[in-house]
Amino acid sequence: MEFRAYPTKAQEARLEEWTVLHARLYNACLEQRIFAYRRRGVSLNYYDQQNELPAFKAALPEYLPLGSHALQETVRRVDRAFKAFFGRVKRGEKAGFPRFKSAKRYKGFTYPDPAGWKFALGENGRHGRLSITNFGILKLRGKPRQWGEPTTLTLTRRPTGEWFASITVKCEPVRAAGRKAAGLDLGCETAVTLSDGVTFENPRHLKASLVQLKAAQRSLARRKRGGGNRDKARRRVAKLHQRVANQRRDFQHQVTNSLIKTYGLIATEKLNVKSMTASGGVHKAGLNRSILDVGMATITKFLTYKAEEAGACRLVMVPTRQVKPSQTCPACGHQKKKPLDERTHSCNECGYRAPRDVAAAQVMLAWALNQSGTGWLASGSSHTALTQETAPRAARLGA
Repeated sequence: MEFRAYPTKAQEARLEEWTVLHARLYNACLEQRIFAYRRRGVSLNYYDQQNELPAFKAALPEYLPLGSHALQETVRRVDRAFKAFFGRVKRGEKAGFPRFKSAKRYKGFTYPDPAGWKFALGENGRHGRLSITNFGILKLRGKPRQWGEPTTLTLTRRPTGEWFASITVKCEPVRAAGRKAAGLDLGCETAVTLSDGVTFENPRHLKASLVQLKAAQRSLARRKRGGGNRDKARRRVAKLHQRVANQRRDFQHQVTNSLIKTYGLIATEKLNVKSMTASGGVHKAGLNRSILDVGMATITKFLTYKAEEAGACRLVMVPTRQVKPSQTCPACGHQKKKPLDERTHSCNECGYRAPRDVAAAQVMLAWALNQSGTGWLASGSSHTALTQETAPRAARLGA
């Protein structure tokens, strides 16, 4: 649960000071590991560095108010960074050695358990007051969808200068699921297209703010580094980017909530957005921007966890390289390559015609039904775009 924090001037200065101290501790742990390995050939682990925290705080008393558990979590961040690095090396991926972090770019700090803080939710289930040891009471605004037992707290600073408190709670999520079945195709022109013809248009939030963003970025480029005006210009750019991100996230939540409430079976493509937006020159920059503006990976991520919360909803990830939804006819299963600008599916074999994205969504639904059997469709779904006779035929190519 994320809440917007409204610290006073004095509290904001204290939060900034504590964030700087956590950043210095992170960098000190990173430097210690590098030094130990280069000079002595010793690989330090989390417990080696955690055990040195009492002596560290005794030598630097400014760390005493921060809380032992919060400091331990910062040390654990370094440990996680190294574990992720070694994991990438083992898998043969681009490694990316852990880097030192600038205090200005260090986002915040975490309390890994309820020790050192307490949160009281408002009487109407909105907003609340956060009490932190050695800090005071911080006013928070926000409305959680569901509440439970608070377990962890993370205080983060956005590039806009705003502070947020993320509180993890232990609860049993409750979410209603629909009874229909549908295939789902993600795209740039239309963000979401379903096999029954329902569409969610792409709001193109980034395009709507692109003129303002370009002007703000040009203004930032003209400012002298280190000056107060440059910091104001930087925050202006950050606020515009944050507004676009908030609009996109709100759209993604609204769409995925609507889908889960309506459908009990959703079949969608297993996309590799990183490969789709790989560098391809200037001619591909606009397409990459459109793909990222829709947020296909985030929509899939939201659908995944919301389907799990609903319980009765099932999300099926269709292997697109095997099934080839955009090249396959949902009526007869005939495959034919189509250029990207061909937006209507027209089968020369059986004469079936449909919008390209709708046809692709129907193929994915047919494949999902073929994997689980058509009994689910007969008992739980009111979807009628595909008959039980034609659906398995389209799916057999990918079965």
